[in-house]
Amino acid sequence: MTGRIRWRWTAVLVAGALLVGRTEAVAQGGGGEGFLFREPGVSLTVYGGLNLPGAGGDLFGYARREFTLDRAGFRAPAVGFDLAFAMGPRTELLVGLMPASSRVASEYREWVDGDDRPIEQTTAFRRAPLTASVRYYLADRGRAIGSTAWIPTKVVPFVGAGFGTVRYAFEQVGDFVDFETLDVLPDRLTSSGWAPVFQASGGVQYNLSRRLLFTGELRYLRGSADASTPDRDFIGYRLDLSGLTTLVGLTLRL
Repeated sequence: MTGRIRWRWTAVLVAGALLVGRTEAVAQGGGGEGFLFREPGVSLTVYGGLNLPGAGGDLFGYARREFTLDRAGFRAPAVGFDLAFAMGPRTELLVGLMPASSRVASEYREWVDGDDRPIEQTTAFRRAPLTASVRYYLADRGRAIGSTAWIPTKVVPFVGAGFGTVRYAFEQVGDFVDFETLDVLPDRLTSSGWAPVFQASGGVQYNLSRRLLFTGELRYLRGSADASTPDRDFIGYRLDLSGLTTLVGLTLRL
Protein backbone atom coordinates (compact mmCIF):
# COMPACT_ATOMS: atom_id res chain seq x y z
CA MET A 1 0.00 0.00 0.00
CA THR A 2 1.51 3.36 -1.01
CA GLY A 3 2.10 6.26 1.35
CA ARG A 4 -0.60 8.29 -0.39
CA ILE A 5 -3.23 5.59 0.19
CA ARG A 6 -2.18 5.18 3.83
CA TRP A 7 -2.51 8.93 4.31
CA ARG A 8 -6.05 8.93 2.90
CA TRP A 9 -7.27 6.13 5.14
CA THR A 10 -5.59 7.77 8.13
CA ALA A 11 -7.53 10.94 7.34
CA VAL A 12 -10.79 8.97 7.29
CA LEU A 13 -10.06 7.38 10.67
CA VAL A 14 -9.10 10.73 12.23
CA ALA A 15 -12.23 12.38 10.85
CA GLY A 16 -14.35 9.53 12.20
CA ALA A 17 -12.76 9.89 15.61
CA LEU A 18 -13.49 13.61 15.58
CA LEU A 19 -17.13 12.91 14.72
CA VAL A 20 -17.45 10.44 17.60
CA GLY A 21 -15.77 12.89 19.96
CA ARG A 22 -18.12 15.66 18.91
CA THR A 23 -21.11 13.38 19.48
CA GLU A 24 -19.95 12.44 22.97
CA ALA A 25 -19.38 16.09 23.83
CA VAL A 26 -22.91 16.95 22.74
CA ALA A 27 -24.38 14.08 24.75
CA GLN A 28 -22.47 15.16 27.86
CA GLY A 29 -23.68 18.72 27.38
CA GLY A 30 -27.27 17.59 27.91
CA GLY A 31 -30.31 19.12 26.28
CA GLY A 32 -30.52 22.72 25.32
CA GLU A 33 -32.06 23.90 22.12
CA GLY A 34 -31.41 21.77 19.05
CA PHE A 35 -31.66 18.01 18.69
CA LEU A 36 -33.80 17.22 21.71
CA PHE A 37 -36.44 19.79 20.78
CA ARG A 38 -36.46 19.83 16.97
CA GLU A 39 -35.26 17.89 13.95
CA PRO A 40 -31.64 18.83 13.09
CA GLY A 41 -31.30 20.87 9.89
CA VAL A 42 -27.62 20.29 9.02
CA SER A 43 -25.41 17.19 8.93
CA LEU A 44 -21.83 16.38 7.96
CA THR A 45 -20.74 13.01 6.55
CA VAL A 46 -17.13 11.86 6.16
CA TYR A 47 -16.72 8.97 3.71
CA GLY A 48 -14.21 6.35 2.73
CA GLY A 49 -14.70 3.90 -0.10
CA LEU A 50 -13.62 2.46 -3.42
CA ASN A 51 -13.73 4.29 -6.75
CA LEU A 52 -14.56 2.04 -9.73
CA PRO A 53 -14.06 4.01 -12.98
CA GLY A 54 -15.90 2.72 -16.02
CA ALA A 55 -12.69 3.24 -18.06
CA GLY A 56 -14.70 3.10 -21.29
CA GLY A 57 -14.72 5.38 -24.30
CA ASP A 58 -12.05 6.17 -26.86
CA LEU A 59 -9.02 7.01 -24.74
CA PHE A 60 -9.31 4.20 -22.21
CA GLY A 61 -10.08 1.79 -25.06
CA TYR A 62 -6.90 2.82 -26.86
CA ALA A 63 -4.86 2.51 -23.64
CA ARG A 64 -6.19 -0.98 -22.92
CA ARG A 65 -5.46 -2.16 -26.46
CA GLU A 66 -1.91 -0.79 -26.70
CA PHE A 67 -0.71 -1.28 -23.13
CA THR A 68 -1.01 -3.91 -20.42
CA LEU A 69 -3.88 -2.09 -18.72
CA ASP A 70 -7.38 -3.15 -17.70
CA ARG A 71 -10.33 -1.52 -15.96
CA ALA A 72 -9.50 -3.05 -12.60
CA GLY A 73 -6.14 -1.30 -12.57
CA PHE A 74 -7.82 2.09 -12.30
CA ARG A 75 -9.69 1.25 -9.08
CA ALA A 76 -8.63 3.47 -6.21
CA PRO A 77 -9.55 4.48 -2.65
CA ALA A 78 -11.92 7.44 -2.39
CA VAL A 79 -12.12 9.82 0.56
CA GLY A 80 -14.51 12.75 0.81
CA PHE A 81 -17.38 14.49 2.54
CA ASP A 82 -20.94 15.76 2.17
CA LEU A 83 -22.57 18.71 3.89
CA ALA A 84 -26.36 18.31 3.96
CA PHE A 85 -29.10 20.89 4.58
CA ALA A 86 -32.67 19.82 5.32
CA MET A 87 -35.23 21.13 2.81
CA GLY A 88 -38.24 19.22 4.14
CA PRO A 89 -39.19 16.20 6.26
CA ARG A 90 -37.69 13.77 3.72
CA THR A 91 -35.51 16.00 1.51
CA GLU A 92 -31.97 17.32 1.81
CA LEU A 93 -29.66 19.45 -0.33
CA LEU A 94 -26.11 18.06 -0.36
CA VAL A 95 -22.81 19.63 -1.37
CA GLY A 96 -19.91 17.20 -1.58
CA LEU A 97 -16.38 16.47 -2.76
CA MET A 98 -15.09 12.94 -3.49
CA PRO A 99 -11.53 12.78 -4.97
CA ALA A 100 -9.76 9.58 -6.02
CA SER A 101 -6.63 8.78 -8.02
CA SER A 102 -4.86 5.72 -9.39
CA ARG A 103 -1.40 5.07 -10.82
CA VAL A 104 -0.66 1.93 -12.85
CA ALA A 105 2.59 0.61 -14.33
CA SER A 106 2.27 -0.77 -17.86
CA GLU A 107 4.14 -1.72 -21.03
CA TYR A 108 3.33 -2.17 -24.71
CA ARG A 109 1.52 -5.40 -25.48
CA GLU A 110 3.02 -5.90 -28.96
CA TRP A 111 6.27 -3.93 -28.95
CA VAL A 112 9.69 -4.25 -27.31
CA ASP A 113 12.82 -2.13 -27.69
CA GLY A 114 15.96 -2.97 -29.70
CA ASP A 115 17.32 -5.03 -26.82
CA ASP A 116 14.13 -7.08 -26.60
CA ARG A 117 13.13 -5.38 -23.34
CA PRO A 118 9.62 -4.14 -22.51
CA ILE A 119 8.78 -0.52 -23.30
CA GLU A 120 7.41 0.76 -20.01
CA GLN A 121 5.31 3.69 -18.86
CA THR A 122 3.07 4.73 -15.95
CA THR A 123 -0.56 5.73 -16.39
CA ALA A 124 -2.30 7.93 -13.81
CA PHE A 125 -5.98 8.85 -13.63
CA ARG A 126 -7.33 11.41 -11.17
CA ARG A 127 -10.95 12.45 -10.68
CA ALA A 128 -12.34 14.89 -8.08
CA PRO A 129 -16.08 15.58 -8.49
CA LEU A 130 -17.62 18.56 -6.72
CA THR A 131 -21.40 18.09 -6.77
CA ALA A 132 -24.69 19.49 -5.53
CA SER A 133 -27.54 16.99 -5.26
CA VAL A 134 -30.94 16.39 -3.73
CA ARG A 135 -31.44 13.38 -1.46
CA TYR A 136 -34.90 11.92 -0.84
CA TYR A 137 -35.50 9.58 2.09
CA LEU A 138 -37.91 6.72 1.41
CA ALA A 139 -39.18 6.78 5.01
CA ASP A 140 -39.54 9.42 7.68
CA ARG A 141 -36.19 10.15 9.31
CA GLY A 142 -37.84 10.52 12.70
CA ARG A 143 -40.97 11.52 14.54
CA ALA A 144 -41.82 14.42 16.79
CA ILE A 145 -43.16 13.76 20.29
CA GLY A 146 -45.30 16.76 21.02
CA SER A 147 -43.23 19.91 20.79
CA THR A 148 -40.39 18.84 23.05
CA ALA A 149 -38.62 15.91 21.37
CA TRP A 150 -37.71 14.40 18.01
CA ILE A 151 -36.87 10.69 17.90
CA PRO A 152 -34.85 9.41 14.89
CA THR A 153 -35.87 6.32 12.92
CA LYS A 154 -33.39 3.47 13.27
CA VAL A 155 -32.92 2.62 9.56
CA VAL A 156 -33.82 4.88 6.62
CA PRO A 157 -33.09 4.18 2.91
CA PHE A 158 -32.59 7.02 0.44
CA VAL A 159 -32.02 7.92 -3.22
CA GLY A 160 -30.47 11.03 -4.73
CA ALA A 161 -29.52 12.85 -7.94
CA GLY A 162 -27.65 15.98 -8.87
CA PHE A 163 -25.10 17.76 -11.04
CA GLY A 164 -21.65 19.20 -10.64
CA THR A 165 -18.20 19.57 -12.08
CA VAL A 166 -15.20 17.27 -11.95
CA ARG A 167 -11.51 18.09 -12.00
CA TYR A 168 -9.81 15.34 -13.98
CA ALA A 169 -6.34 14.36 -15.18
CA PHE A 170 -5.15 11.47 -17.36
CA GLU A 171 -1.38 11.19 -17.67
CA GLN A 172 1.09 8.76 -19.21
CA VAL A 173 4.80 9.09 -18.45
CA GLY A 174 7.54 6.82 -19.79
CA ASP A 175 8.77 5.47 -23.12
CA PHE A 176 6.66 5.41 -26.29
CA VAL A 177 7.03 4.17 -29.85
CA ASP A 178 7.20 6.77 -32.62
CA PHE A 179 5.33 4.80 -35.29
CA GLU A 180 6.75 6.95 -38.10
CA THR A 181 10.40 6.23 -37.27
CA LEU A 182 9.92 3.23 -34.95
CA ASP A 183 12.18 4.94 -32.43
CA VAL A 184 11.48 4.56 -28.71
CA LEU A 185 11.39 7.99 -27.04
CA PRO A 186 10.61 9.27 -23.53
CA ASP A 187 7.53 11.47 -23.25
CA ARG A 188 4.80 12.79 -20.96
CA LEU A 189 1.24 12.79 -22.37
CA THR A 190 -1.53 14.57 -20.50
CA SER A 191 -5.20 15.44 -20.61
CA SER A 192 -6.66 17.55 -17.80
CA GLY A 193 -9.33 20.11 -17.06
CA TRP A 194 -12.89 20.51 -15.76
CA ALA A 195 -16.04 18.86 -17.08
CA PRO A 196 -19.74 18.74 -16.14
CA VAL A 197 -21.07 15.53 -14.59
CA PHE A 198 -24.38 13.97 -13.50
CA GLN A 199 -24.61 11.99 -10.27
CA ALA A 200 -27.14 9.43 -9.02
CA SER A 201 -27.01 7.62 -5.70
CA GLY A 202 -28.77 5.25 -3.34
CA GLY A 203 -28.07 4.00 0.13
CA VAL A 204 -29.15 3.62 3.72
CA GLN A 205 -28.56 5.37 7.04
CA TYR A 206 -28.44 3.53 10.36
CA ASN A 207 -28.71 5.46 13.62
CA LEU A 208 -25.89 4.68 16.05
CA SER A 209 -26.92 7.31 18.57
CA ARG A 210 -29.00 10.45 18.74
CA ARG A 211 -26.60 12.41 16.57
CA LEU A 212 -24.30 9.84 14.97
CA LEU A 213 -25.28 7.65 12.00
CA PHE A 214 -23.64 5.05 9.82
CA THR A 215 -24.16 5.78 6.12
CA GLY A 216 -23.66 3.25 3.31
CA GLU A 217 -24.01 4.49 -0.25
CA LEU A 218 -23.48 3.61 -3.92
CA ARG A 219 -22.89 6.52 -6.32
CA TYR A 220 -22.85 6.64 -10.10
CA LEU A 221 -21.10 9.48 -11.89
CA ARG A 222 -21.62 10.11 -15.60
CA GLY A 223 -19.59 12.44 -17.80
CA SER A 224 -16.85 12.73 -20.40
CA ALA A 225 -14.35 15.29 -21.66
CA ASP A 226 -12.39 16.19 -24.80
CA ALA A 227 -9.06 14.45 -24.21
CA SER A 228 -7.15 16.79 -26.54
CA THR A 229 -6.96 19.53 -23.89
CA PRO A 230 -4.79 21.20 -22.80
CA ASP A 231 -1.74 19.98 -24.79
CA ARG A 232 -3.37 18.15 -27.72
CA ASP A 233 -1.59 14.93 -26.80
CA PHE A 234 -4.73 12.83 -27.41
CA ILE A 235 -6.34 14.53 -30.41
CA GLY A 236 -9.57 12.89 -31.51
CA TYR A 237 -10.18 11.05 -28.24
CA ARG A 238 -12.71 11.53 -25.48
CA LEU A 239 -11.96 10.68 -21.87
CA ASP A 240 -14.64 8.71 -20.01
CA LEU A 241 -15.24 10.16 -16.53
CA SER A 242 -18.10 7.83 -15.58
CA GLY A 243 -18.02 5.17 -12.91
CA LEU A 244 -19.27 3.83 -9.59
CA THR A 245 -18.10 4.63 -6.07
CA THR A 246 -18.96 2.46 -3.07
CA LEU A 247 -18.92 4.41 0.19
CA VAL A 248 -19.27 3.98 3.93
CA GLY A 249 -19.22 6.91 6.29
CA LEU A 250 -20.08 8.49 9.62
CA THR A 251 -22.75 11.18 9.65
CA LEU A 252 -23.01 13.76 12.41
CA ARG A 253 -26.24 15.71 12.89
CA LEU A 254 -25.16 19.24 13.82
